[in-house]
Amino acid sequence: MHWLALLYERVPLDLAATSGIQHGTDVVKMLMAGADVTMMCSALLKHGPARIREVLTELAAWMQEHEYESVSQMKGSMSQKSVADPAAFERANYMKALNSYR
Repeated sequence: MHWLALLYERVPLDLAATSGIQHGTDVVKMLMAGADVTMMCSALLKHGPARIREVLTELAAWMQEHEYESVSQMKGSMSQKSVADPAAFERANYMKALNSYR
């Protein structure tokens, strides 16, 4: 997610989130970081194809609750490029990385 947020609109590429997509909120986080697509192979293997409908329902409910009208409206809204203080964004992510080290 960190790299999606850094690369969003800085490289002329489509960005894909390929890890940890299990729920609608996971899709929201990745889209807001800047992903063009989210991939959920593990969730589909574990829960079957019906999981897609559940995740889409969760995503739609989240969007309605937070007054988003479209995916494009939320895409990249939490990327480094979209925050008021990009340097603070970097420091916060650096601290998170340090704190996660075991």
